[in-house]
Amino acid sequence: MLKQRIITAIILAIIVVGTILGLGSFYVSLLFATVLFFAFSETINLTLSQSHVVQWLAALGLVALYFLALPAMDIQLIAWHSYLGLLLWMLILLALTRYRHSGQCSLPRRAAMAIFSALLLWICVQDLNFIHRHFEQGGWLLMYLLTLVWVADIGAYFAGRRFGRNKLAPAISPGKTREGVAGGLTLNALWITLVFYLSGGWGMDYVSFLLLGLVTAAISVVGDLYESVLKREAGMKDSGNILPGHGGILDRIDSVIAAAPVFVSGLYWLGAV
Repeated sequence: MLKQRIITAIILAIIVVGTILGLGSFYVSLLFATVLFFAFSETINLTLSQSHVVQWLAALGLVALYFLALPAMDIQLIAWHSYLGLLLWMLILLALTRYRHSGQCSLPRRAAMAIFSALLLWICVQDLNFIHRHFEQGGWLLMYLLTLVWVADIGAYFAGRRFGRNKLAPAISPGKTREGVAGGLTLNALWITLVFYLSGGWGMDYVSFLLLGLVTAAISVVGDLYESVLKREAGMKDSGNILPGHGGILDRIDSVIAAAPVFVSGLYWLGAV
């Protein structure tokens, strides 16, 4: 199982990093369209229907809208997208503190969750595309955002295993601990500092760069918890099985969905855009 996870992770890394750093905007947008397709089809599977036809039609519809909207995504529109995403994730954070699994989720509620999740995915992919095409070093800045999530996951995993005692959200994800989150943020602080001195902070001062990175890493945990709620309500362990040893696409990007609008909102606030 571990060998399978490692092989899948290496292949994914080659595809993602190679596309973002080595190819143009069209191929990057195509990569995110593919991610959007599978992530939303898995969302439909978790909320509304286990029919592949329904899932694929819904996902194709969202991808078509995504491509149609790309030319209109200017700086101002992306700003509003990002601020809306930030607000939605703050509301999700508040809702998660009150979440209790009932075992009964009505069709209207599941439909609302599907639509809400589609909006979150939409904002995420538009923000990721914006980072890549807007900034002179957009590929590297985008990779930095992704590494904030990856480093947080790595730090949380090892710190949780070694020091984990206090559950972060036992009603949602019993395996996550407060010590794990603290470990992830600590490792990220070191990573952020290293990247700042290597990159110059892309025009930001160190304190602003550090705070933006830490807040982004912290909110990524909320994305993970939100997907855990979807899976818990659906009675499923993974969002899909397309990635051997890892589950579904949604399982791999849930943290990024939350991190992207917060990161881009911070870039606007700090005057980096």
